[in-house]
Amino acid sequence: MRNVTRWRVRALVGLAIILTTVLAVASEGRAQEEPAQEPARELVGLWAAQRSFGPAVKGSLTLREVDGKFRAEISGYSVAARTAEGEIRFEIPGDRGYFRGVVSADRQRIDGHWVQPWNYRSFSPMASPVSLRRTAAGVWSGTVTPLDDRLHFYLMIEERRDGRIGAFLRNPEANIGRFYRIEDVVREGDVVRFADANGRVRLEGTYDTRFERLSVYFPLNGGTYDFVRADADPATAFYPRRQEGEPYRYRQPPAGEGWQTTSPEDVAMAVEPLEEMIRMIIATPMDAVDAPYIHGLLIARDGKLVMEEYFHGHSRYQPHGTRSASKSMTTTLIGIADHEGILELDSPVYETLYDRALPDDLDPRARRMTLEHLITMTSGLACDDGDPDSPGGEDIMQNQEAQPDWHRYTLDLPMIHEPGDHAAYCSGGQNLAGGVLSHLAGEWLPEFYRKHFAEPVGAGLYHMNLTPVGEGYGGGGLYIKPRDFLKLGQLYLDDGVWNGRRLLDLGWAEAAVTTDKTIRDERYGYGWWVFSYPFAGREVKAFYAGGNGGQYVIVVPELGLNIVIFGGNYNQRVMHVSKYEYVRDYVLRAIEIGRGD
Repeated sequence: MRNVTRWRVRALVGLAIILTTVLAVASEGRAQEEPAQEPARELVGLWAAQRSFGPAVKGSLTLREVDGKFRAEISGYSVAARTAEGEIRFEIPGDRGYFRGVVSADRQRIDGHWVQPWNYRSFSPMASPVSLRRTAAGVWSGTVTPLDDRLHFYLMIEERRDGRIGAFLRNPEANIGRFYRIEDVVREGDVVRFADANGRVRLEGTYDTRFERLSVYFPLNGGTYDFVRADADPATAFYPRRQEGEPYRYRQPPAGEGWQTTSPEDVAMAVEPLEEMIRMIIATPMDAVDAPYIHGLLIARDGKLVMEEYFHGHSRYQPHGTRSASKSMTTTLIGIADHEGILELDSPVYETLYDRALPDDLDPRARRMTLEHLITMTSGLACDDGDPDSPGGEDIMQNQEAQPDWHRYTLDLPMIHEPGDHAAYCSGGQNLAGGVLSHLAGEWLPEFYRKHFAEPVGAGLYHMNLTPVGEGYGGGGLYIKPRDFLKLGQLYLDDGVWNGRRLLDLGWAEAAVTTDKTIRDERYGYGWWVFSYPFAGREVKAFYAGGNGGQYVIVVPELGLNIVIFGGNYNQRVMHVSKYEYVRDYVLRAIEIGRGD
């Protein structure tokens, strides 16, 4: 599976479920004939399983230079490095990853990225930052910290009111449980079958009574997982938070990572609604696969962090996946490049990226397409992620294998509208915008992100997903630490300035969220969604970066409010509850009360 792309796997998930159903037809009859589920009653309770798939290469990295030649040592490997196009590069045999970096002018540092191969966590290669410092003459050392390739499953087996034994499955990393709607759990000896409402077997496993171990096979997620009981585990991440004694009370977050912190009262917010919100999240019943699944919540007002709470085992130290919310990061990088004079929004897309003369028969509308059309989703290309038949849709692009260069794939799409006339949600277009940026800057997209955003704002560890040909994917998927993602919102709230340093042109932030284009019933600007909240008897403008599962950066400029929310409700409508209801009913109410209105 090492060379199978993430996007091919996504297409195969549905096929695997169908095949599982077909193969289970014979056993289906036995499941329906079972007069009672009494043997399965012994399994009632919470079960947990996890598997780690590496990565195999990580940890301490040392580069040595002898007579102008470099050698790398990591994870027991010692390999020759080479210099190419001004970079030092080396790879570990067997498709175990590779490094690319640059020696600083004073030769005190080597900064670059480690690229780990395809993994079960992200279903794509990932680039992670690496900084090596000189420790001796001709020796540089540092640490490689790739994305941890680990999957968790929680299986809740319960007795229903009608006496039947049912279950649901939760998976924090990708919400795989949504594919398996389990209504009945049937046990015959050591064989356990999990069937849906129609009696079709969705999963099958075995139960070892001696060790109380339930082994279930997931064909596209690494194989067999051994579940053990977790009912009595006080640290289980199945629940938002196990809490003993007194109910939650507000606590001011510690300062650090570029953030000053303060109490809600110091920024005219009442603490009581915020406490109510956290207590509500903690008390949320984990009784179904589509229960709200909040991983983290951060609130800043007037540039100061006032609340930071994590749930389900997450913390401020872990980079979290952002999915499509990082489209807003791609457009921000373009804004930074615009400020630095690297590009302009009216840069022509085809003239910039075509590696040969434009064909005579190229649609004239394609010649008129600019970078601004890409970042506003008005390219005119046959690309609409919401239309399953659209040739440029993200799933179609990522599942096909004929053209691994996704920039080229999108460029080859037909034009169906005049650029600027029609808005349609197009991840391929945002990715293409990242390609325009990379080409004009002369920098690999992960490297541009590191030098022009991560370093200026003091962002720490991150992981950027890559395309099959190794380019940074501008259409979404960046893993970033929560406090660092909050900096993105603050950059826009402060009109392009972070900690006194201007990164975006004066007025860029306002232009990015001033739009008359509508997608999915909401206005869409430069990678940001624009809407409003009811507040104090009126509407206040807000904008947000949004990603599948409930990943949000929400900014309310008039109120000086900046919010980050992370979640795990992938492909479920409940993901929107935190953005609308939690913010409206608790955060904005805290401001209203704090104002004394």
